[in-house]
Amino acid sequence: MRIDGVNDGHIKAIFFDFGGVLLKTFDGVDHDAIEAHFGLEAKMLRKCVYRDSRYMDFQVGKCTYDEWTDSILEALLKVDERAGVIMKAFMDSPRVFNDDMLDLVKRLHGRYTLGIISNTTPGMEERLRERFELTDLFEVRVGSGDLGIAKPDAGIFLHATKLAGLAPEQSVFTDDRADFAEAARGVGMHGFHFTEYARFAEDLRLVGVQA
Repeated sequence: MRIDGVNDGHIKAIFFDFGGVLLKTFDGVDHDAIEAHFGLEAKMLRKCVYRDSRYMDFQVGKCTYDEWTDSILEALLKVDERAGVIMKAFMDSPRVFNDDMLDLVKRLHGRYTLGIISNTTPGMEERLRERFELTDLFEVRVGSGDLGIAKPDAGIFLHATKLAGLAPEQSVFTDDRADFAEAARGVGMHGFHFTEYARFAEDLRLVGVQA
């Protein structure tokens, strides 16, 4: 198992989670603002969109987009008659990036193989290209909805390192969920729990990456 803080000087690739690392929040949406606008209880939007819907099926490609959004609407209708308007506000909300992390990616680009490993809905490649214009920065892009397996399954990490043509031990992965960082360490990667940019920059320094 790869342990944090071991400097072997052979890091060739750095993989990032998307939501909560490259995005400021787990999905980039200001849930608090939407909930405040509609007078919803705290965390209710997240509960309806992700927990009480078919999101877990959708993020591994086991249901369609329409089936997922229908399930969101159904969950929202149980708590507010304005469900359609609330869902539109969520879907149309801008996704806010973590600027420090994007700047870091740009500095590392060309020096290391960079990648994204994300539990997300199908079509990540298209979103990264057309909505976020990020495909040029990341050579490896792995989304659970397209692959059919999700973190913490070891297979998603091994798939990413295989695409990079590198051993897991030559790779760093960071995620805002500690259990996913631990899962990456379980396959041999240098896995770091992301909490803030400054801490991750120090994590990189410990494994020989100058950020």
